[in-house]
Amino acid sequence: MRRAIFTALCAALLCAAPLSAQNTRKDGKVMGYQIVKGDTVFVDELPPAVIHPRQGMTRKQWEEYYRRVHNFSKAYPYALMISRIIKQTDSLFAADHYSRRQQNRYLNKMRDDLLKSFEPIFRKLTLKQGLMMIRLIDRECGQTPYYILKRYLGGAAATFWQGVAKMFKGNLKQPYDRFGEDKDLEELVGIWQRGEFDDLYWMIFGKPRPETPIPEKYR
Repeated sequence: MRRAIFTALCAALLCAAPLSAQNTRKDGKVMGYQIVKGDTVFVDELPPAVIHPRQGMTRKQWEEYYRRVHNFSKAYPYALMISRIIKQTDSLFAADHYSRRQQNRYLNKMRDDLLKSFEPIFRKLTLKQGLMMIRLIDRECGQTPYYILKRYLGGAAATFWQGVAKMFKGNLKQPYDRFGEDKDLEELVGIWQRGEFDDLYWMIFGKPRPETPIPEKYR
């Protein structure tokens, strides 16, 4: 590891009269249109306006919030991916009754594949993005990263990476606290789950949220 808040899209139809035909947008969604006095008027529906009030914040606090939104956009997709991989692996072990030896063989291969696929990607994450990803992995898995490492790679590996995390002011053993230390992250998770995060990102940065580079086999 190296190195918001006005989602204001108005809900409205551009025209209230019945649709007479349809057109397909670039994103694949169907958009209607009408013929008005010989002119074609396209009709689309925008998402409801969603306001996240944060009155009384200083400029510095706003800047910190903007950075947090940006870092979250980088970290959370990977936390979701890792959670999905862990759940799929646990289901596989349970369904096929893997022995401990079979589990170790499978995990060693998966670790090599993950390192090959993601090491170049994760090196581009900043320290704050990496630490945020650790917190979000805990949230999604219901297990601290230390426990995950110990369970899948053994106590020595978990202890080693805990030491590395400590050097960068992280703690793999600390549980995610949605009502305390991590409440700001939990707010962003809620925005993401309601499908509002991309709108929030656009309103802050004036551009779409960058696509997360995840290889096809892990999507």
